[in-house]
Amino acid sequence: MKQAAFHSEAAIDQVTELSALYRLTDRLYRARSLDAVYEAALDAIKTTLRCPRASVLLFDSTGTMQFVAWRGLSDHYRTMLRGHSPWKPGATDPLPIFVSDIDDADEADWVKTTIKAEGIAALGFIPLVSQGVVIGKFMTYYAIPHFFADHEIDLAVTIARQVGFSIERFRADFARQAAEQEVRESEQRFRLMSEHAPVMIWMSQPDGSCLHLNEMLRAFWSVEEEAVAEFNWRSTMHPDDADEIVTAMTSALQAHGPVNLKGRFRNAAGEWRILQTDARPRFSASGEFLGMIGVNVDVTERERADEQRELLLAELNHRVKNTLAVVQAIAHQTLKNTDLAKARVAFDGRLAALAAAHNLLTQANWESAPLEQIIQDTLRAQGTSADRLITSGPRVQLPPKQALAITMALHELFTNAVKYGAFSDERGQVDLNWHISAGREPILTMVWRECGGPPVAIPQHKGFGSMLLERTLALDLDGDVLTKFRPEGLVCRIEAPMPLPQQRL
Repeated sequence: MKQAAFHSEAAIDQVTELSALYRLTDRLYRARSLDAVYEAALDAIKTTLRCPRASVLLFDSTGTMQFVAWRGLSDHYRTMLRGHSPWKPGATDPLPIFVSDIDDADEADWVKTTIKAEGIAALGFIPLVSQGVVIGKFMTYYAIPHFFADHEIDLAVTIARQVGFSIERFRADFARQAAEQEVRESEQRFRLMSEHAPVMIWMSQPDGSCLHLNEMLRAFWSVEEEAVAEFNWRSTMHPDDADEIVTAMTSALQAHGPVNLKGRFRNAAGEWRILQTDARPRFSASGEFLGMIGVNVDVTERERADEQRELLLAELNHRVKNTLAVVQAIAHQTLKNTDLAKARVAFDGRLAALAAAHNLLTQANWESAPLEQIIQDTLRAQGTSADRLITSGPRVQLPPKQALAITMALHELFTNAVKYGAFSDERGQVDLNWHISAGREPILTMVWRECGGPPVAIPQHKGFGSMLLERTLALDLDGDVLTKFRPEGLVCRIEAPMPLPQQRL
């Protein structure tokens, strides 16, 4: 009973974590300030990692790690440990660091004393990264020694990735706003200032031709300074964006008004980059229109991050709804059993199988799960000796939907074999083999064949396990499932199309 309760709690914890990640993604998407980003991060950290205290730190302009947001830390603690960091500014590919017991840490005595005086026994350092470079960290604190499980580490890295994206987006916005402020200065000061600015700055003639491109923009297009006047920037536009860009720029020139647009331009390396353009008209002291002055900001990574965030929101929402629907179906079918004690055991077993599949997919960022790992995890959960299961087949990575469906099917097959089939005595064995047929649409074929166990009779009534195999599994896999109760043992054949891997643009 304790084991069953543990699995039920694990499933509930997973739904809670998914909901917390969903809320974090939504709050980061809606955040209008870095303070809002920090607050969303701290709430998610405390909820998913179950730590009473946490903090966010960033490198300042001098390269010193500074606290920017925190929960439950004293002024003395923050003053003493300000600047303490396991990474230097500019470090690439930093790895998280977890200290299960501060007494065992390789730190100076004064650091340990300060941490222990704050009532902290265990802590984690999770790096925040922007464009591959560490920009700060968030910290988790525990009052007693704490073992950091792989699942917690995966959650911490996921939160850090999203927070890093958001900080990067705001810093890009800050850079754009600063550049816009700069271009309001006089033309001479503008030229002097813009030449080495960290954004692409330009000036045009009244007809839209180039008058000035700063160093960064000349490098983007590989244009020599003396050739700026002859450079045709329109030739670098993406064909699908050209009409919209030309129309917007022409309208602004004719109206002597501002323009704000976004489009794809080909750089000197032949790569399409998304540039956000903000431009304003220039006038002489007498009011004559002189052309436009503007700034281009490369927002390619930010656009990709926003797109990824939107996809993550939709995917998390879809997963939570699907998970709740599966749990509801399991509960409805299982509790039809009038024997509540047996029903609870069956319900907890199915929830545990579902939770195990979710954990396996989470470790791979919900991209895929290895079929062999699913089989071995299900075997261990049943407590069956590995030498009684004979497996053969190639390495197969199952997409999330197929992984969940096959996990539930294998759980039912193993459970049935333990109760009534080949694993119910000491002689029975199960042969499980699979292969993928080549073709325009690959087909995964799995065959479960029991032998050596007690004689098998065709059941008079189909239980939830049979319905899950023949109806739900076939529907989820968009394939065929056939079960045969032969005297020598149950045979189950599963055929399902395998989606081809999507190619990245």
